[in-house]
Amino acid sequence: MLSAGGGILVGIVFGLGMISFQQGLRRFSRSTYNAQDMLFLITPFFIYFVAEEVGVSGIIAIVCAGLMQNSESSRSRFAHPRQFHNGLVLIDLAREILNNMIFVVLGILIVRIIRADLIAADLDFKWVIAGVTLYVAMLVVRYVYGLFTGMAARGSLIFSLGGVHGAVTLALVFSVAGSLTDHQFQFVIMTETLLVLLSMIVPSVAFKFILKADIPDTVIQQRIDKLRREMVLEGINAVNEMYLPANVKSSVLYDLRDQKGVTTFRDFWKQWSANSRNDEFSDAERDLERQALLWAFRSERRYLNMIAQREELREYVFELYNEVVLAESILIDPQNGRN
Repeated sequence: MLSAGGGILVGIVFGLGMISFQQGLRRFSRSTYNAQDMLFLITPFFIYFVAEEVGVSGIIAIVCAGLMQNSESSRSRFAHPRQFHNGLVLIDLAREILNNMIFVVLGILIVRIIRADLIAADLDFKWVIAGVTLYVAMLVVRYVYGLFTGMAARGSLIFSLGGVHGAVTLALVFSVAGSLTDHQFQFVIMTETLLVLLSMIVPSVAFKFILKADIPDTVIQQRIDKLRREMVLEGINAVNEMYLPANVKSSVLYDLRDQKGVTTFRDFWKQWSANSRNDEFSDAERDLERQALLWAFRSERRYLNMIAQREELREYVFELYNEVVLAESILIDPQNGRN
C-alpha cells in the first residue's frame, strides 16, 4: 500500500509539475516543439527514477503522470499542431516497439524457467491457480468499477473483459524482483504470463457471443481501396483539365497515382531517372507542381465530403481524409526543404 500510494502521489506531483513546465515553455516560445518532444520521451524515465529513489512504485507513478498529461495534451492540441502530431507519431512508434519487446522478454523468460524446472525436476503448477485467481479477481474489480461509473451491466461486462494486459504488469513484476528469491521470481513470472494469455484468449472467445460480428478486415480494406481509387480519379481529372508543362504534369500524375499504390517499378525508375538528369524543377515549375497537387487534393476532399454523407462509409472516409490533409501539409509546410 505504501509503494502504490506513494507512487500515485509522486505521479500526481510530478505530473502537475511537468504540465506547468511544458505550458510555460510553450508560452515562452512557439519554436520549442522539438524540446517538447524530447521532454515527452524523457519524462517517464525521470519520474520512474525519482519514484524508485524515494522507495515507491515508479511504474504506478508513471501511469498516474501519463493519465494527467493525456488530459493536458487534449486541451492544447491546437496550440502547436506540429508538436502534437509529432507526439502522436512518437507514441505509436514507442507503443509498437515496447509491446513487441514485452512478448519477446516473456518468451525468453518462460523458456529459461521451463528448462530450469525440467532439469531440476521441480515442476510446480501452483502458478496456474494463482494466475486464474488473479484474472478472475481482475474481472470482478473491472466489472464493479464499470457499474460504479454508470455503465449498464452489459457495458461493464465488455469493459471487464476488454484490454490486453502485459507491459505494466510485467514492469510491476520486475519492480519487485529485487526482493524475491529466484524461485519466487519464476513463480511470479509464470503467473503474470498466464494472466496476460488469459486476457488475450478469453475475450477472443467471449466476444464472439457478446458482440455483433464485425466486418472482416479484408472487406474493410476492399472498401477503402475502392474509395481511394475513386478519390484519386477525381484528383487526376482535375489535373487533366489544367494546362501544365509536360514534365510537371507527368510528375503530378505520378504522385497522384502513387496515392492508390498502382505505380510500378518501371514508373518509379522512370521518374527517378528524369529527376536525376534534370536535377530539380525551376522555381516556376516547382510552384506549378505544388499548385496542381493542391488543386487535386482539394478535388479529392470535395469528393470525400460528398461521400461522407453516407453513414456506412463515414469511418473509412475519415481515414482517407486524414491521408489527404497530411499530403497537403507536406506541400505547404515551410520547413519542407523540397518546397
